[in-house]
Amino acid sequence: MKHSRTSILVISFLCFTFHLPAHGQEMLGTTLGNFSGVNGTQLNPSSMLSSKLYVDIHLLSADVFLQSNFLYIDKKDYRISNFFKAGYELPVHPEQYGTELRNFYIFPNNYRRDAYIQLRINGPGAMLVYGKHAFALSTGIRSVVSAKGMPIEIANFSYLGLNYLPQQNINYKDNRSFRVGEMTWAEIGLSYAYQVYARGFDKITAGITLKRLFGYSALYLKVKSVDYIVPSDTSISVHNMNAQMGYSLPFDYDGGSGWNNSFNKGGGFGGDIGITYTRLTRLYSPDYFTSLCSQQNDDYLYRLGIALIDVGAIRFHTGAETYSIDNRSSYWDDVDRFHFRNFHQLMDTISYRFYGNSTESYRGNNFLMWLPAALSVQFDYHYFRNWYVNALLIYGFDLGPASVSRPAEIAVTPRYETHGFEAELPLSLYDWQQPRIGLALRFYYVTIGTEKLGQFFNISNLSGMDFYFSIHYGFEKGSCRNTRQKGCADIDYRIKSVYR
Repeated sequence: MKHSRTSILVISFLCFTFHLPAHGQEMLGTTLGNFSGVNGTQLNPSSMLSSKLYVDIHLLSADVFLQSNFLYIDKKDYRISNFFKAGYELPVHPEQYGTELRNFYIFPNNYRRDAYIQLRINGPGAMLVYGKHAFALSTGIRSVVSAKGMPIEIANFSYLGLNYLPQQNINYKDNRSFRVGEMTWAEIGLSYAYQVYARGFDKITAGITLKRLFGYSALYLKVKSVDYIVPSDTSISVHNMNAQMGYSLPFDYDGGSGWNNSFNKGGGFGGDIGITYTRLTRLYSPDYFTSLCSQQNDDYLYRLGIALIDVGAIRFHTGAETYSIDNRSSYWDDVDRFHFRNFHQLMDTISYRFYGNSTESYRGNNFLMWLPAALSVQFDYHYFRNWYVNALLIYGFDLGPASVSRPAEIAVTPRYETHGFEAELPLSLYDWQQPRIGLALRFYYVTIGTEKLGQFFNISNLSGMDFYFSIHYGFEKGSCRNTRQKGCADIDYRIKSVYR
C-alpha cells in the first residue's frame, strides 16, 4: 500500500476518494413523470397512486454518476467519445510544484471540497394499483462514495503531495468537521400507498416503503477537528486530532489472499415515507371499476409531495473494525519513506504514532453505517394538455458519524408526456453551487437520460459525469384491450373544474 501524503489517518482516505476513476444523481427522467411506475417510489412512495399506470413491470434501470467541486478536466482536453476507445489514456499536464504529471486541474475557488460517486442498478420489480391501494416490489444494488466539507489545503495535499510549497509552514486549524464515506449494499423493498382523503377537488395519498438491506462493504472517516503544520515534504506535525473511523471491506487486511471469504458483511433495515396532496381539475367521485384496466386516472391542476427517503442503516459486523484518535498529537518525520505492506500495518502505525501503542486506537468490531438520507419535496404543475412543469428539492442530511452523505439538489423540469413518448429538460442546481442542464427521452418503455448534457458537447470543463437508463413495461389506466364496454360505464358525470 502506498504511503500517505499527509496526516496519515486523514489523507489515506482522501486519496482513496479523490483518485477514483469516473467510470442523474436522482435519475429525474425515470422518477418524475406520470409513467414512472416503480421508479417513482425513489422520490416518494405515495406517488404510486398518482401514476397513469395500474400495472408496471420493471426490468432494469441503471445510473452512473460522478461529481466533484475539486478536480476537473479542461474542456479542450477531452472528447466524450474517447472514453469508449480501447487503450485511451487521460491527458496529462505538469504541475507548477513537483515533477509529477497530473490528469486533472484544480478549481480555483475557496469552496470546501465535496465529491459524490454513485452506481445504482435497480433490478426486477413490479407495481399494482387497485383503487385506493397501491403495492410495489423493488430490488437494487447501490454503491456510493461521498466526501463532504473537505478543507481546501487537505484536498490539495492529498492530490499534489506534501511538496506543495504554498501550503508548507502554515499552522492549519480545521475546527469544522468533515467526513468521507463509502458503502455498497443491496436492497429489497416493499411499498404500500393508500388514498387517505378525497373530497371536492382535493385528494391526499400517503405511502411507505420498507427495505431489507444487505451490506457488502463500508468505510467511514469523520474528522471533528485537526491542528497541524507541514514543515516540509518529508514531515508532518499534528498538534491535535479528534477523529473516528471504521471499515468493513472485502479484502484481507493482512495482505494474504486479496479477498476475504465473506461477501455479506452485515444487514439492516431502511425505508421511505411520504405524502402527496393533489388539486384535481374535476370534482372527485369514487371510481367503481369492474376490472383493473378500467380504473380511471384523475387529472390534476397540481400536486405537492413531501417525503423522507433512505432513512435507515446497516450494522456491519463481519471484518468490521473501528478506531478513534481522541485529541492526540503526533510528529511524523521521513513520511515520504513510509510504505505499508498491508492494511493492518497502516492502522497499527497510526495508533503507535498517536498513542505509543499499536492497539490503543482500536475501539470495536462492529458499527452502524447510515444510508444517504434526504428530504424530498416535489411540486408538479399540469400546465396544458400534455405539458407539465416539475420542481424538486432534495436536501440530504447525515443521521450519524458513519454515513454516506447525499448532496442537495434543486431542479425545475419542463416535460412533454404521452403514453408513447416523453421528453424532459431538467434545469438543476447541484449542491448549491453548480448549475446543470439535462435531457431525458422515453420511447414507450425505454428511457435514457442525463442530468449533465454539457458533458457530451464540451460546453464546459468536465467535473463529473451522469448517465442513466430504464426499461419497464406498463399498462395504462382506462385502456382495456379486446373488451367491449356495456351500458354507460364510460360516461363521466364529474363536473369540470372552473380552474381548467
